[in-house]
Amino acid sequence: MTGEVDRLRSVKGKLDQVSPSFCTAKWLQVTLHLQNGFNHSCHHPQTHKIPLAEVENNPSALHNTSYKKEQRKKMLEGERPSECQYCWNVEDLPGEQLSDRYIKSGDITWANDKMQEVAESDWQADVLPTYVEVSFSNHCNFKCSYCSPVHSSQWVSESKKHGPYPTSQHFNGYDWLEQTGQLPIPHDEYNPYVDAFWKWWPELSKSLRVFRITGGDPLMEKNTFKVMDAIIQDPNPALEFSVNTNGGVSDTRINKYIEKAKVLEGLIRMNRVYTSVDTHGAPAEYTRHGLDYDQWYNNIDRMMTELPRTKFTIMCTANIFSVTNFKRLLEDVYTLKVKHFNKYRKVAITIDTSILRWPGHQRANILPPEYADMMQPALDYMRAHEEGNEENKIPHYKGFFDFEIAKLERFVEFIKAPKHADEHYDLETTRKDFYRFVNEHDRRRETDFEKTFPELMDFYNMCKDLDND
Repeated sequence: MTGEVDRLRSVKGKLDQVSPSFCTAKWLQVTLHLQNGFNHSCHHPQTHKIPLAEVENNPSALHNTSYKKEQRKKMLEGERPSECQYCWNVEDLPGEQLSDRYIKSGDITWANDKMQEVAESDWQADVLPTYVEVSFSNHCNFKCSYCSPVHSSQWVSESKKHGPYPTSQHFNGYDWLEQTGQLPIPHDEYNPYVDAFWKWWPELSKSLRVFRITGGDPLMEKNTFKVMDAIIQDPNPALEFSVNTNGGVSDTRINKYIEKAKVLEGLIRMNRVYTSVDTHGAPAEYTRHGLDYDQWYNNIDRMMTELPRTKFTIMCTANIFSVTNFKRLLEDVYTLKVKHFNKYRKVAITIDTSILRWPGHQRANILPPEYADMMQPALDYMRAHEEGNEENKIPHYKGFFDFEIAKLERFVEFIKAPKHADEHYDLETTRKDFYRFVNEHDRRRETDFEKTFPELMDFYNMCKDLDND
């Protein structure tokens, strides 16, 4: 780890020679939400609208919008773009702080060797990104509790029928999407942004180092398989190709993906599958509505068996519903790690625990700090099964890595930490919102919070008392 810190210090020095606000992610990385025509570079800034008039004349304006070029100009001139406040907040903390600006700009896969080229470019020039994430549509068979109509067609149907949830922020109101221009284009209708993407693809595909398809669920999207076919026909040996899937789509769609991925494994640098689950069993199914946990596990197990060169990552959006049953999830993850270790992928599967911060009513830190104790068995299990743990005879690569453990530790500390309010988060209001959300969730979806989360009923009653005062 010390070597990596030293390397990032070197990256910082190179960036600062250009300007104290320079970040290559604004040039080389983009997330495209083609279902409604928004993008951002990197993940931290809010998305902004891609003007249709720009992409009609220049398909690369999917990434190279006039707005983004202005942000690049600011970075080259040493001005801090306000949309990048996440990194400025980190860098302004006392001591040496290595923000994501350094981590992303120094990424050895898609950014580090491009730094000088980007620094010497004209801020008005169109740039070919090396890291692209794209969602072609919001077509999905799930409506996860923290998701939105932008990313789930099931949420669109619910929001149209029932309107927003009765929280202080009017969670997932359909009218708001219309007012802000974020209403998704239905997946079965003509989409000018998708049309522009395919016009750009022949040029874009040559520059790519990382290409990741999100959604919706990519395995429900015809353009996913169209991309896979295009890569098979014209391979890019430097490419890492990834899909995010909920793991709960039909056997037909999974079989189709496996068939094409078997070919891809031998043509590109790496094939990856990202899948999502936030805890084990019924609590996971409550959180990710549409999930059958056993089906998800069996599908991932089968994909790992049939795709021995593909790497897998579980994206765990750690939230208030994750604090129960988490140890049982880790037991399943450990089973997959051991079973699917092979010479092609020593690291078969990892779990990436990211802390949910929005919507506020699902943030785990609205719980009293003592609820962090519920996560202790999970943390103990991870530590006992750390890879290379000689005392417990855990072989190298088959257990949990230090970075996996560190992320779960961070989640536990997040629950324990003092509750500080900010402009988007007031503890009392958010706890009231939790009570209102759960009740409405159970009414709309015929779920049963009390049956699923008996361990959280004291907290639920606390929130109920607040709301009834």
